[in-house]
Amino acid sequence: MTRHSLEDWCRKMSARMWGRQRFITQGCTDRQRLSASAVPGAKVVLYRAPPGYGKSVQVALAANIRDPEHESAVYINRRSYPDARDVTDSLFAALVLYQLEGPESRGTLKSDTDTIEALRDALSNAKKTIRICLDGPGEGADNGDLIEDLICETPGNVKFFIAPGSAGALPRLSLMTGVVTYGADELAFTEGDLKEPEKLGEVTGIDGLEAGNMIQATGGWPALVRLMCQTPNPDLPPASWPETRSYFRDNLLSVLPRHARRFVCNAAMLEEISAECYDYVYKTQQADQEISFLNEKFALLAPTAASGKHLTMHPVLREYLRSVFSATQRERRSYVLKRVAFWHWRRGEYLHSINVALEASDHRWARVVSDSIILDVALRQGEIEVLRTWFEKVPARTIKKIASLSIGYAWTLYFSQQARQAEEMLASSRHPISRGLGSLDEEGWRELVKAIGKATHDELPESQALCEKWIDAFGDRNLVGKGAALTCQAFIASSDRRFEELEELLHKAAVANQSSNQFYAFIWLKAAEIQTELFKGDIVRAMHLLRQADKTAEKIGVPKSFLSKMLGVLEVQIRLEQDHHLVSPESAQASFDFALNYGVTDILWGCTQTCSRLLYHQGFRDRAMALLEQARLAASERELPRLNILTKVQLAEFTLLNNEELEPPILPDESELIFTPNQNRAIQAHIALVRSMYRLRLGKQFGVAGNYAREALQAASAISDARTRVAAQYCQALAAFALGSSKPAKRLILDANLHAEHLNCHFTPLWIKEALLSLSPLAQDLFNDLPDDSEAKATKDPDVRIEDSSVPPVPGNAHSTITIKQISLLKCVSNGMTNREIAERLLVTEDTVKWHMKKIFSELKVTNRVQAVTEARLRGLL
Repeated sequence: MTRHSLEDWCRKMSARMWGRQRFITQGCTDRQRLSASAVPGAKVVLYRAPPGYGKSVQVALAANIRDPEHESAVYINRRSYPDARDVTDSLFAALVLYQLEGPESRGTLKSDTDTIEALRDALSNAKKTIRICLDGPGEGADNGDLIEDLICETPGNVKFFIAPGSAGALPRLSLMTGVVTYGADELAFTEGDLKEPEKLGEVTGIDGLEAGNMIQATGGWPALVRLMCQTPNPDLPPASWPETRSYFRDNLLSVLPRHARRFVCNAAMLEEISAECYDYVYKTQQADQEISFLNEKFALLAPTAASGKHLTMHPVLREYLRSVFSATQRERRSYVLKRVAFWHWRRGEYLHSINVALEASDHRWARVVSDSIILDVALRQGEIEVLRTWFEKVPARTIKKIASLSIGYAWTLYFSQQARQAEEMLASSRHPISRGLGSLDEEGWRELVKAIGKATHDELPESQALCEKWIDAFGDRNLVGKGAALTCQAFIASSDRRFEELEELLHKAAVANQSSNQFYAFIWLKAAEIQTELFKGDIVRAMHLLRQADKTAEKIGVPKSFLSKMLGVLEVQIRLEQDHHLVSPESAQASFDFALNYGVTDILWGCTQTCSRLLYHQGFRDRAMALLEQARLAASERELPRLNILTKVQLAEFTLLNNEELEPPILPDESELIFTPNQNRAIQAHIALVRSMYRLRLGKQFGVAGNYAREALQAASAISDARTRVAAQYCQALAAFALGSSKPAKRLILDANLHAEHLNCHFTPLWIKEALLSLSPLAQDLFNDLPDDSEAKATKDPDVRIEDSSVPPVPGNAHSTITIKQISLLKCVSNGMTNREIAERLLVTEDTVKWHMKKIFSELKVTNRVQAVTEARLRGLL
């Protein structure tokens, strides 16, 4: 090649490549965490991930420079070559040199090794920062050796951004210092990525909920996210979208060799992918080789976090490959699944065996199941949903002949809210022909299931007594059962608002559960702990415990299926209070459906009230009423009187808000409250609240309305129910305002708002405010006359405003005697407000502000306002 023709070739190739670069980056913006500026000290940024993870996009984005005076970029895309095999090291060097120097490189462009040396000199002497962005380089013969030499020989201002032609190419780079590798986990989209404008090109304006749904459905795989934005059926499973199937077929399977294609389809049928399991199921000895080939070329399998021997495949890809297997090898499917089930059976991985056998529709092995297996899966691991489906397909006569099956099925029925059927099944376990009766009775399994079953049916005093009796009789020799019984007692204490007693029970139950790896009790123990904070209305603490539970469960390996759904039911309640815009009717409905089938009274009612109020607030009033009727019907069918009464009271509130005629609400009679004292107080508080709202709606009897509001406030305060207390203060304030006591009314609202804000409880004030506005025209006058809180949010004194985001808030500071009002005063101080402005804001005198400031200084052991704000933040009070 002559010098002139070499220059023409370089010019032509550069034009092609930069044209491709502009096309690839069109409409895309740098994700800050992946951008070139995110790794300023790195010599090489390496992108290794399966196809469709946007490696080419990241390399192309890295070629965008913003400061031409101090930076320059080279962009080489191997796909632009006419034939990459003909591009020698000298041609590669000439192309890089041409992009760096342009036509001025004419004197150094030669088709021999001199060009390589000229490139080395140019890079070594460069004053600018140079980004060399390479998309698709391969192994040594494909310029790989030269690239590695340039990386090692050039100074720090020459940086490389590389997406190798295959996942395992340029392996030595990973061993070098100064190399940052981004894999599938880093390249996958996050919710934050999707909410940024133009992150997906033409797809803009994605809100938090939609972003969350996308990430959940696609796992953040960029290609699948794009397809989800394009498909007309985004609510269907991603593996079923025609776009997904075409993408996987044409862009993934088509590039795999035949043997690798067969391997991934077969591997998708395994419950857990490993070379040993694959070789056993498919009677081969080549699984290790196939796995190495797939990871080296395509990175389709990766070790799981729990075990390096087990591999994981993206769930959407796995589901698609399973459908391919079922379509192409239909006659082998059941046989393969049975071999998978037997593999796990031999290894003692019984839950996997049940999952696979359930899919294979093979239940014959239930006859030979051992006591320890079914009780472990049911009571310790708590796979209620899986077992419920499995048990329903096992012949009833088989279940009744084996005591462990009868007891395990009764446990499953109790936690599926089918108490009557559970009692019948438990009775059948006593049949003389039942196998394994003696050994099970020695450890008290039947008595344990009955004791805890009473709690699932909301018979809490009976359950409490039976659990105490069981612990005395069997606790020392059955640690799994002891953890379950203590967890049940903790849940009962939470339901009865016996919070001081609950702390000790939580500790005892946690010790027993950890000692026996009691996963199912762990789930319910955490549910009791989070539910307690929801009862109190402490949303900050509830969210902290929820996140903590999720992390702990991940660390100790708690099965995810039931856990994630149970925590999801609680999270809906937390999210509603934090920011109701983050909760969609669809996600609320999904949580309600789960709670309806697997939630005890307190769990189901918390979710029902949350979902119904959200639907009502969003204007879906008929759906809100229908959901409450559905819960009431379930309460009647399951004979759950407390749930029945709770739904009646909420229905009465909705009816009051809906009804244009002044008819009194239909509320339960006092004689119907036959529950524990604190459970009765919770119901009485809500009933008194509805009665107060009714009097306010009448436009008269404001004194009576105030009395009912005080009654609700007293009952709520007795059980530390902050949310009902806030609602009661609003009703009390409107009654006082109507009677001419304007300033006390405004103080009541202010106190309620401060309390709610401190607990991060935002929906309750919104809900009761909207309710009162719909009930009484006086409410508008009251709320219009309140102080404007915008003043508190404006910073006026730069010496007081201290931003220290490095110190995370500490939820629930039990050792501080600072009151909520004093915390609100500190917030005003942190925003630079003067004593006079604070007094106007909090509806108190300046002397009162000064008195509180002295108290705050004394408690925090500080001498001025700046120190007070700093110390409050360090203690997590702000």
